[in-house]
Amino acid sequence: MAQYRHSRLSNLKRSVSDDHGRTFGGTMLMFIFALLLTLVLAGIISISATFEKKTPDVIAESGAIRLSDELATGGLYSDHISSGWTFVPNVSPEVVQTSLAKNTEYNLDGPADQWPSSILLNHRAHLDGVTTTDFWRGWFDYNRSPDWVNAKDGVEYQHVSIENTDCYCAAYIGHFECDPDIRSLTLMFHRFNGEAWVYCNGDLMERIGANWPVFNLNAFADYCTLIPEDGKIDLVIVIACDSDISNPGILSEPIIATNAANDAHTAITSAHFAIVIVLSILAIAFVSHIILNSTRNKWLVIFFLISFAAILFYYLDDARFLSVSSQARADLRFIFIIISCAAGFLENSLFFAGTKTREKNYFLKKGHWIIFGICMSSITVYYALSIFFGMLTPEFVSLMIALTIATLSIFIDLFFYHGENQRSLLFALLYTLMFFVLYLAILLDNMIASMIPMYSNIFAIFALLAEIMLVTSYINQQREIKRNAAVLKRQVREKTVFISEINRDLVLTNKKLLEGEAARKNVLSNVSHDLRTPITAIRGYAELMLSAQDNLSLEQRNSYLANIVRRSEQMERIVADIMELTRMESSEAEFQFTSVSISEMLDELVMMYSMDLEDSNKHLSLDVPARDSLIAKADPAKLSRVFENLISNAINYTGPDAQITIKAWRTGETSHIATQKIHITVTDNGIGIPEQDIPRIFDRFYRAHNSGVNIKGTGLGLAIVKLIIDKHDAEITVRSKLGEGTTFEVILAAAY
Repeated sequence: MAQYRHSRLSNLKRSVSDDHGRTFGGTMLMFIFALLLTLVLAGIISISATFEKKTPDVIAESGAIRLSDELATGGLYSDHISSGWTFVPNVSPEVVQTSLAKNTEYNLDGPADQWPSSILLNHRAHLDGVTTTDFWRGWFDYNRSPDWVNAKDGVEYQHVSIENTDCYCAAYIGHFECDPDIRSLTLMFHRFNGEAWVYCNGDLMERIGANWPVFNLNAFADYCTLIPEDGKIDLVIVIACDSDISNPGILSEPIIATNAANDAHTAITSAHFAIVIVLSILAIAFVSHIILNSTRNKWLVIFFLISFAAILFYYLDDARFLSVSSQARADLRFIFIIISCAAGFLENSLFFAGTKTREKNYFLKKGHWIIFGICMSSITVYYALSIFFGMLTPEFVSLMIALTIATLSIFIDLFFYHGENQRSLLFALLYTLMFFVLYLAILLDNMIASMIPMYSNIFAIFALLAEIMLVTSYINQQREIKRNAAVLKRQVREKTVFISEINRDLVLTNKKLLEGEAARKNVLSNVSHDLRTPITAIRGYAELMLSAQDNLSLEQRNSYLANIVRRSEQMERIVADIMELTRMESSEAEFQFTSVSISEMLDELVMMYSMDLEDSNKHLSLDVPARDSLIAKADPAKLSRVFENLISNAINYTGPDAQITIKAWRTGETSHIATQKIHITVTDNGIGIPEQDIPRIFDRFYRAHNSGVNIKGTGLGLAIVKLIIDKHDAEITVRSKLGEGTTFEVILAAAY
């Protein structure tokens, strides 16, 4: 129960496969497939970014970089300028503004070293041919270059106060030529630390990256307009950055594009931002819903939200949507990475909460607190170095910590939890893999596609895949619920019908029991009555003979004794009929079925009873087919008993001049033998049966109201007849009119 309270995703059973038949090998295949798919997607994104970039490398006669001719068409064209820049340290925006204003003798028609920005190189340290990518420490990485000009003693960065902020300042100078027909172009930035002042041909064009008081919706659209003069662009980008920043300056490729391309870039990046936000919100909602429905463990939801939100806010900070200073931006990036990896490790460990493996191993049980302590310590050290030593720890350190923790999570899952519930293991591995790939993408994010960082694309893809998987899972669950509901509905309907049938059978059984009880009481009453009559007679004759002693004559004595014998025989018949009826009801073995000729059986019975009627005026006749033996499957003795009873009743309940007719015939001669029937009727012109008595004449001991004219019989004859007929799967019907006579018809299945 403890495991169920913590997590239903986990399973205490350690075996080759879990309760659903999932194996560790299958989990590993899924994990490897996800890893390869991620690498392929990352490769596609990187390749697309590489093909999208167009870097001009043609040097004009003036020494400037020749921009592509497509820019003159005004279409969606752009040039990524990653190299060919001249870096000048220790020049502030004020110095650049003053120097350019004093340089009135520049010549844009001459070589590039006579353009307005050339005055900034006079007697100042500078470095030619620098690139703006692949540098983790920003412009500090330029210090290792041996190609510095006017810097024999090395480069030392000077502190400059800009708007009451202690800063380092430097300038990036670029010379470009383009088609003289171009009236304007756009300069775009994605990633740089600090604020930028952009000068074109000696004029200040724009200030980029200044802090906004609220959330900056135009972050990805940081751009300014460039106005070429006769196809010449003398570009100076001055960066002022907090002195504590460890990687100041331009960190991505500046892009010179047409206005249409700039609008397209702005639309694409804005749409990307909207997609990332929407996918993130949906992923958070879906995953939280699934986790809560699956485990009821609120901590799983909390740490998932923290880890996911930390990456999302890192993206917002890195993409300059959050309007903060460069140092605050660097601080937030470091903190968000550490928080995401700590929450991710805690989330991973919670997938296996309550399992035996976790409870037995001290490190697995307490490891999440150790990792949490390491992460909080790294944040503390980060701020301690910043406050007391004025040194900002590079983001590289936080990424290495995050990658190490993610790798440790995957190692723990594979080598410690491989015997646990495989679905939990797969979820944990995929969850950790997502963050591992994101950290790696951030670490290696050197190529920008449409000014969109590669890790944000991967993040959006992960969010989309997670939502697709969750929606698919939800749809499958709904389909399964519908199928189960349909099955349950059908089962309920079947059970309802079954219960209704049982209820009906119970009602019928109860009715039969009540009828049986009534019949039992009636039987006992009839038996006691029928037995009481002969017993009373026997007792009376015996008492008379006992009291009279020798006063009785021999004739009287013989008469009394004859009556006693007759009454005894009557009792014997009643008991025999009851025993026979009970025996036939309780055992199917009483019936021995064989092929019987109905014609021969009736002929023998008519001959026997005709001999008994020789001394009376009653007449018995038989009508059967001459050439049809009327063969049926029956028990000869039992079936003969049926016709004996019917003929005997016809003789007993008719007058002195009775006419009794026995007739037999076949129906359905032209059809298959299985549908042919044999009909036998016994008809008399006797006293008849009252209409109200006809439905009950086959009940035990039941006698019609007018049967008292004849004392013979036990009241069981027709009950025996009905039982024998039922055992033969045959039918018997009665037609009678009071005072006119009665007809009994028996219908048997023909054998051949």
